[in-house]
Amino acid sequence: MQQILKKNKKYLMFIFIVVLIGIACGFIYYHFLSTETQIQIADTLKNYNNFRYNFIIKYLVIMSLLLVLSFFIIGVPLSILFLFYESLSIGFLINIFLVSFGISGLIYSSLFILINKLISFILIICFIQKTINIGRFIIGMFIYKKDEVIFDKLIFNFKNSLYIILFVLLTNIILYFISPFIFEYFSFLLK
Repeated sequence: MQQILKKNKKYLMFIFIVVLIGIACGFIYYHFLSTETQIQIADTLKNYNNFRYNFIIKYLVIMSLLLVLSFFIIGVPLSILFLFYESLSIGFLINIFLVSFGISGLIYSSLFILINKLISFILIICFIQKTINIGRFIIGMFIYKKDEVIFDKLIFNFKNSLYIILFVLLTNIILYFISPFIFEYFSFLLK
């Protein structure tokens, strides 16, 4: 495990920085909204009625496009942008609940993120690593001309990316049916 962390230290540090910047931007973005918009968001949260969050199609479309685009190298920066967007949404959610409901909103948003976003977020980070590897291997095929060795690594990362997409979809399908009951149980935090 330590060898894996040492080997990927620069990558993990970069991902960590992107995530922190995204979360910070999410916090800041909320304060740039007009007061009217902030009130509308707070009213929506206060009228909470067993929401079902469906990220299945979103993840399927975005991750499939990023996987295909990683073969054209453009998918690598777009994957990083997707991670930034996901981080921004986490920061925005935390801030909305914190401002609207105080500490209980912070607890609720933490539960929401833990249940709805954590598994997908970790898988997205793994997916981004695979798309970066695919981009690196494509560049390597053109520069080093070692097609057979690089091609095997390319196929390996492509298959792993597909497995990650399938796992993200599976977890989101399960969460679609289970999470409303969990959030209903903790809805007392929002009153």
